[in-house]
Amino acid sequence: MAIEKLSKVTIFLPVQESRWFLSRLYHLNCIHIIDTSTQPDGSTILNIQRFPTDREGIEKNIQKLNTIFSLLKTFVQRKKGFIEGIFSIPLRVTREEVDLALSTIHIDSVYKECQSIHEKYTNLQKRQKQLQEEINKLADFLPLSDELVRIKDVRNVSFTYCRVSSDKWNRLQKDFPVNDVLAWQVVLRAENELKILFAYLKNDKETALKIFAKFNVKEIPFPILSVSAKDRVQELHVELSRVIQERDQYRQYFYDLSKKYRSLETLLGYWENERNKMQAQRMCAMSKRVFILSGYIKVKDKGKLDALLQTEFSHVSIFYEEPSPSDKVPVCITLNRFFKPAQLFINMFGLPNYFTFDPTPFVMISFLIFFGLCFGDVFYGLFLTVFSAWMIRRYKDAGALANFLKIFFYAGVSTIVFGALTGGWAGDLYNPVYLGESNILLKIKERLALIDPLAKPVIALACVIGLGVLNQFYGIVLRMYGEIRKKNIINAICDGFLWLIILPGFLILTSTIFFKMPGYVVSMGKYLAIIGAAGLISTQGRHEKGIFAKIFTGIVSLYGIVGTYGFTSFIGDILSYTRILALSLTTTIVGMSFNIVAVLFKTGTIIGTVFFVIALVTGHLFNFVMSILSAFIHPARLIFLEFFGRFYEGGAPKFQPYGFGNQRITVVEEDTK
Repeated sequence: MAIEKLSKVTIFLPVQESRWFLSRLYHLNCIHIIDTSTQPDGSTILNIQRFPTDREGIEKNIQKLNTIFSLLKTFVQRKKGFIEGIFSIPLRVTREEVDLALSTIHIDSVYKECQSIHEKYTNLQKRQKQLQEEINKLADFLPLSDELVRIKDVRNVSFTYCRVSSDKWNRLQKDFPVNDVLAWQVVLRAENELKILFAYLKNDKETALKIFAKFNVKEIPFPILSVSAKDRVQELHVELSRVIQERDQYRQYFYDLSKKYRSLETLLGYWENERNKMQAQRMCAMSKRVFILSGYIKVKDKGKLDALLQTEFSHVSIFYEEPSPSDKVPVCITLNRFFKPAQLFINMFGLPNYFTFDPTPFVMISFLIFFGLCFGDVFYGLFLTVFSAWMIRRYKDAGALANFLKIFFYAGVSTIVFGALTGGWAGDLYNPVYLGESNILLKIKERLALIDPLAKPVIALACVIGLGVLNQFYGIVLRMYGEIRKKNIINAICDGFLWLIILPGFLILTSTIFFKMPGYVVSMGKYLAIIGAAGLISTQGRHEKGIFAKIFTGIVSLYGIVGTYGFTSFIGDILSYTRILALSLTTTIVGMSFNIVAVLFKTGTIIGTVFFVIALVTGHLFNFVMSILSAFIHPARLIFLEFFGRFYEGGAPKFQPYGFGNQRITVVEEDTK
């Protein structure tokens, strides 16, 4: 459980052997390549150029495959489970599947065909919309299908087809002059609207238009048709049927193509990996005669590299050196199976500096304690443990997802332990009101529970504050450990040990406000505070120039404005831990509330018992889902803000060896579909 020991490696060999060397090195999969053509200050080394690579074709293949996938998603929605929708699970393929996809799927032809068919499909959709709109417009004129032909031959009379509301139509009919100007026929009558054909002399057109405007009569323009409206609608329906049929044929192409989804995704993963390969090769450098590669290699892999060079590249020159603090050294963390799931937190926050230490084991301990306290309920813990174990078994090959699920498995065990210690059993399901006198849960609870937070909230609050204090001291000790590893003994003493002196003294003196303490304890607190304050004031400004600046910085550092810590930071961080008790009480109280609701259905009958069980399961399932979110988020917050802030140095790049590695696909030795 540590950060892997790395060596910085530089390799020189004749340029004519470079491509074969890179090919063999790719299969070795052990060197993290860094930029060789530039110096640390960013300037280019004279007479040195980057290794030439051809990425244009690779980028085009990736772009075309992404376009194919976007078109596929438009036509075919792939069903994913809830977990698959949240986590990116790599596709497990064999080497034979990769070779088969490369040999059978021609990206250019599939891409062009997809583009062509999609364009035709889009045009057909537009045509379908146009036809449907025309049919909808002609629907208003179907009752006038025959009249439309005769209307054209009428002279000296104008016709207007209108839409008018029932209320305005009634008012229009009562207007006396209207009868002298207009004649009409009600063509269609709906609940609140009518469609009416008006007739009037062409000489009265101006008067008719004024009437239409007065009553807000909306004209429906006559269509320009060479045949009757009925015949035209029939023609449109025939064409619409043909368009839909042709459109469905094009859609079927994408359904058929979706059957090759696995092969297409395999291809995309392959070409994405080829792009990464070219990017790594681009970091190498060459002159007219010499090829240069720089990078980092695990110390335990040096033997494999040396063996390759000795057997196949006799003209190579290789140099190993220890990484220096000025280098941006990549980090690779090796963990055992128990602690590996907790690396999720490290990846979320950023990998630690190579010259510090791996905090994963320490994070794991803190997180499980905090989670167990926040979620503390035996039944909830049992359900979480069993469910997580089932999910781990189902997604055992999913890598990051399996490790994420293992965190909840361990958290479930922690929840069971702390639930038993704090008396949480589905709220207070052990209460005789629900399960009768002397039920088994009540007996177990009375034997295992050490403290009931609801009965003794002050003691419970003191416990979580004490836990917060210990965790803060734990973080300071880890800071000291990190400084000692870097051989900065002075920093370990000044920025760590002195705070471990002053903070206990500060706590003792502060506690006298609330509790009466023995005189020798108060005296010890005063001495610790004085010694710690004197040490911090004299050392926290050690990097400043001038006596006044050093002392002033030391004084200000006690408050927490500058320096590595401070009283305000300490107080604020400690108060954050009180939320653990709040979340624990919330989980218990909400569970008790659902128990009270459920017992209302318990009437002593079979139906009452069934409803009692249903209410219990439903209510506690809701409480489980809501409480588990806060039980995960708040401990993570305590780690990232209140805990990591004491010692953690992040920001290191991830160790990524030059070789096949892809988040989209994983190549396995045997078929595991």
